[in-house]
Formats: sequence, structure tokens, C-alpha cells
Amino acid sequence: MREFTDTWVSVDDTHIYPARVDLSNRWNGWLSPGFTLDAVRQLAAHTQQTADELGYDCTDQIVVIDGEPAPVVLHIRWQWVTDDQEGTVNVVQPDADGRYWIGGWEWTWYQVADGPLFYTKNAAFDAWRATLTESARLMGEILRTLKPDAISALVDLTGLGRIVSVQGTDVDWPISSEADPGADGEDGYGPFDTETLGEADEVLRKALDHGHDPLSLELAGWRPARDIGEPDLVRIVFGPRSADPAGEGPLEEARAKATEARRKLLTDYVPYLVRECREACPGATGVVVDPAADDPFVTFLVEDPEGQTVDVPGDLAQQVDDRLAGMFTYRPTSEDLAACGWTPVPAPHLDGAFGLTFPAE
Repeated sequence: MREFTDTWVSVDDTHIYPARVDLSNRWNGWLSPGFTLDAVRQLAAHTQQTADELGYDCTDQIVVIDGEPAPVVLHIRWQWVTDDQEGTVNVVQPDADGRYWIGGWEWTWYQVADGPLFYTKNAAFDAWRATLTESARLMGEILRTLKPDAISALVDLTGLGRIVSVQGTDVDWPISSEADPGADGEDGYGPFDTETLGEADEVLRKALDHGHDPLSLELAGWRPARDIGEPDLVRIVFGPRSADPAGEGPLEEARAKATEARRKLLTDYVPYLVRECREACPGATGVVVDPAADDPFVTFLVEDPEGQTVDVPGDLAQQVDDRLAGMFTYRPTSEDLAACGWTPVPAPHLDGAFGLTFPAE
């Protein structure tokens, strides 16, 4: 007998839908979900939006036609219309439980186990990416005060992070070589001075305060310079040279939005963290963490710790570790943690440790 799970699924990395799935029934790893009529209506609205934005020949469309004795659900494959049209449209019939099975063995549906937390994660990433975009723009504006043709920079992210070269439409910096070691002047800064480079470096470092995981940076547009054989350096592309300088205002606004998104992430993660901590340690009343550590978990808080030893299964401990790692992806500050209910924990715990007390069961 097939075993079904009620969960959430996505097909576009943007929207999620409540669905019933058989996790063992997969097509190239993808799921075949069944939806309630309400979820189908959400899906229909989103496919209509995609068709309006990208064109009908770029997407399938789900349509709900209301009528008597029951609504009719259509699956339309517009890109097949110019072919023999067989299979272009089919009526999706509900099963005995009223579920509509859409896109199975055809669409790339995947499970989103955390449900609505999906949107909070996406919003936090988008806000963080916006700070990187605005930081790159401001770095470009700073460097162009002395090198107007600057279009991008290579940065070294080790340590605090620093700009190591600037590319221009006319000439790059540095240009010194063994044949001409003094081409960039006695100080080696070429068209720049220490103040200008220092100001741009400071913008870079603040951009990295809330994360510099290489994969996340690449997804956000700060990509390794593999094309020139420098994969350990990251290329940052500045805004268009024709744009009027906007100064620090847009970056400050982006930082404020990122702070808000970071704190919402901390808050929305709590119910999931509480559940998984109590699965690992049934008597847990809270948790102590070191948010700056690669492995943030320190210990569980319990009502009466004297003489207690808790044997936590490895898979449950890993679940808690993974949850905390996701919670602290964007390196929350002490102010972020305090605003979201975390409190500094005194000795004997680590310096910088914070505790969260769970709501009563």
C-alpha cells in the first residue's frame, strides 16, 4: 500500500503549495503531488502570472473553470499548440479524496518540508543580496572618483577582505610588472590613494559582516574569477558608469531592510527549533548557542540539570545543528538576538553565548 505524506511542494523556487505526496514515487527524483481545490486555485493564479510575464509559449497553465455541478480543472500546454496538439489540453479529474494530481512525471516538483518558512528564507536572502548589490554600486562610485573608467574589482575575502585590483575600460590597476615595477608609482597605488582604497574596503567589509559563504555570494552575483585562473578571488561588477552617484542612502536603506529580514528569520525559525530540540532532549526548556561558531549549539537548558546526562541520538543532534546553522546564516548581531528574545548567558558558558527560553508546552 502506498504511503502518503502531507507536506509542501514547489516547482519554481518562488511559490509553495500544500500537497499530498508519496515520497517513494519519484520521476528522476521529482515528486508527483496531489492538491486540494484551494491549492489548485493558487497554482492557477501563479501560472497565469507567469504566462502574462513570460508569454504563453513559455509555460504550462492551470485553469479552474467554476460551474455546476463542480469546477473543472484544465492543464494547458501552450507550447504544444503548434505541433499536432495531441495532449495540449487535458481535464484534471479529482480523486476520491478531492485531490487533483498535477504535473507528476512531468514537472520538477520538490518537497519544502519547512513550509511557510520558505518565504522567510527567500526574503532574507533577497535582502542580503540587495546589500551586496548596493555595496558594489557604492564601491564603484568611490573608486571612480579617482579612476572614472572603473567597471569591476577583484577582491580577496580572506581575513577582513580587501580590493586587490580594479578593472577599467582603458587600463587596469595594478599595471606594475617585472619589466616595469614602478608603473603604479612609488606607493604602488597607481591612480588611487590609501584613503580612497580604504573607504572602498570598508564598504566591502561591512557587506561581508553578515555572510561570505562562497556559494551564496556566487548566487548573489559576486562570482569567483575562474575565467582568469583566480578562483580564490571574487569579481564585483559596479553599476553603470552613466548612472548618477547615489551615495550611501540606498545602501543604508538596504541594510535596514536586511536587518528587518534577518530578525524575522530568527523569529520564524523558533517553532521549528523548539520542536527539534524537544525531540532531541524531551525535557529541554531552552537552548544555549554560540552564534559566531561554525557549530553554534552549546547545550540544552533543562529544569533541574543536577546529575542529568542526556543521550541525544546522532540524527536528532544533527537536526538541531542544521536548524541553528540555518537560523544564523546571516550572522545576526547581539542587537538582532536581543530583539528576538535571546539573552546573553553568563559563565560557565562561552563568551558570546546566548540563550533562548522556550515557551511552555
